[in-house]
Amino acid sequence: MSAQWLTCLVFLLLYVAVESDVDCKASRHQATSLAASCCQLLRPSLDKGVAECRATLSLPQRKFKLMEQYTINACIEECRFMDRGFIPIDPPFELDMSNIRTSLEATMPAPQEEAVSFMLSAFTKCAKFYEKHKTRFSSQLPAVDFIEEECNVFPLHLTICMRVHGMQKCPKTFYADTSECDMARKYFTQCVGDIEAGAQ
Repeated sequence: MSAQWLTCLVFLLLYVAVESDVDCKASRHQATSLAASCCQLLRPSLDKGVAECRATLSLPQRKFKLMEQYTINACIEECRFMDRGFIPIDPPFELDMSNIRTSLEATMPAPQEEAVSFMLSAFTKCAKFYEKHKTRFSSQLPAVDFIEEECNVFPLHLTICMRVHGMQKCPKTFYADTSECDMARKYFTQCVGDIEAGAQ
């Protein structure tokens, strides 16, 4: 998922904190574009299967409108989650934490125990966050003529939630110690609703 898409979806799907010493509007684009590089656990190289799932959609070679891209991303994430056994092919779409743990143990950087523990917790918290706030999320994807079957939005919203939570709570071991990443973390902690609190 591109930084532009994380920007749009953070804005659309998560509430914005009222009080902040950060200029939320001015820093939104830069902060969200840094998410993949500041927290090592969120790097795109760890998102296995994106290219393969995208290829199954047989997309036309052109730029896509905002809502078309939303539907495409939902279908890619659904495909990734199903291919990796994170959710079943048929409803109810509950997370298979055993398969998720196995996948994380094969991909997470060292110290792996800390990384896997954090990510498993993130999956659990974001599943609870989604369940609690799902009425705020669109359950009906806009129709796109080149995608034949409707896709499940749960995996996409879980991925967004985990990226936001990762930027808010990424362990120091895996977080880049730079002024830019410090700014990005301030944006995600002060301008975006706290995932952990929202999952309670």
